[in-house]
Amino acid sequence: MAVAGQAELVFVVDLTSLTKKGFVGSTVYQGKAVDLEFDDGDEGVVLSSEMAARLRVRKGSKILLAAENEHHIVTDAVVTELGKAIRISNPKIYYEVGKEGGAILKIRKG
Repeated sequence: MAVAGQAELVFVVDLTSLTKKGFVGSTVYQGKAVDLEFDDGDEGVVLSSEMAARLRVRKGSKILLAAENEHHIVTDAVVTELGKAIRISNPKIYYEVGKEGGAILKIRKG
């Protein structure tokens, strides 16, 4: 449950291509097309510096990931890195987004 005033990133993700380790989903962030890489390696989340600042998180911070389709899946993750390529390495989110070909993905400080 979101707390009033708490920052949250919300993406409408569509699966666009497969990779050797997972898949890429496309979305829009601040009016620009953005690719999100997904895999089931459970290696955490890579966010851009701007996204991390908006959520008030940094490397090592705990975050909550929620994927919404027919089901509502919520899981914990850790920001493992700040970089240009956004990556979600979490099995629960990977399988939920992958089986439906997309989802509404929400990220907030944990």
